Amino acid sequence: MDIKKSQFDWVSIPAGPAWIGADNHGEGPRQRLLVAGFSICRFAVTNRDFEPFVEQGGYVNPDFWTADAYAWILACQIREPAFWRDARYRQPDQPVTGVSFHEARALARWAGCRLPSEVEWEKAARGTEGLLYPWGDEEPDASRAHFAPDFDPISLSAGPVQDCPTGDSPFGCRQMAGNLFEWCSDFFHADTPVRRTVSLLTELRPSKRHVLKGGAWTTGAGRLRAAARWSAVAELRDNIVGIRLVDDGEGTQFEE
Repeated sequence: MDIKKSQFDWVSIPAGPAWIGADNHGEGPRQRLLVAGFSICRFAVTNRDFEPFVEQGGYVNPDFWTADAYAWILACQIREPAFWRDARYRQPDQPVTGVSFHEARALARWAGCRLPSEVEWEKAARGTEGLLYPWGDEEPDASRAHFAPDFDPISLSAGPVQDCPTGDSPFGCRQMAGNLFEWCSDFFHADTPVRRTVSLLTELRPSKRHVLKGGAWTTGAGRLRAAARWSAVAELRDNIVGIRLVDDGEGTQFEE
């Protein structure tokens, strides 16, 4: 395995069917879809994981960026995540935050990986039976997820990625509910769940927005549901967004 990939803890998600979506407006219909096998990071990408990308010139190497994304970071003079120098968000085991979709995708390319599709993310988060939350159907609590009950934050930043082990998904992925929203590769359209089929699992229709999944330390319990769909413009660099990587093994295909 490439040394960049080996720095992450990988979970294997086997090929097979999984329940995706929910019978809620904008999330359904709930349907059983065949999903190819892949590997996904057990934890969100941490500041410690992201640091080599910064130190090794990832922000100034056009090989890791699409042409439009590279033009944007040059124009904005971006050389590090938005909160890279803020101690509240910069602890080694905290998930890196303040990263746009462009930065998330560049980090994935640097590591020889990619971002998950929304369907892959959901399968990793809720297992094959389509659980409401990664741990099951019980409502979130502080032992399972880092979130803001009634939108009143418990703390003012994301917690370490190792926290909340009782909230692990059936595959062993941690913090796929709460802490930080995570970028997915799909473009965002409200009607994607209605159009989704076995042969059309990833949303490729262009849009100014990309899918975010999982909820964050600032959000209430309802936004932690695995089927919930959120989105942001690709340039968003907020303190509630982070990264989780996917690997196909040899021959990972990078999306444009």
